[in-house]
Amino acid sequence: MFNIIGVLSINPNSSEKLQELLKPLLEASRSDSGCISYECKPDALNKDTYLFLETWQDDASLDAHMKTTHFKTFVEAVDSILEAPLELHKILLD
Repeated sequence: MFNIIGVLSINPNSSEKLQELLKPLLEASRSDSGCISYECKPDALNKDTYLFLETWQDDASLDAHMKTTHFKTFVEAVDSILEAPLELHKILLD
């Protein structure tokens, strides 16, 4: 089991558009096999930055998630409001 922290930096004044894109992604991802938790929250210290906080059972589950239609649709749509590429960090749990 492991956590993923994704750092999403968006263009100023794009938070409303991001919320529209996030809703279907969050709902669908929480039902993905091997997904223990899946959230996206604003960073209180950095305006226009959002943090994905995810917990996955194993690498196969995360790999499958990244191939889903809901994930691919989000990645394609969010690209137009990104300030910087998405950063991913993986934390292994004991």
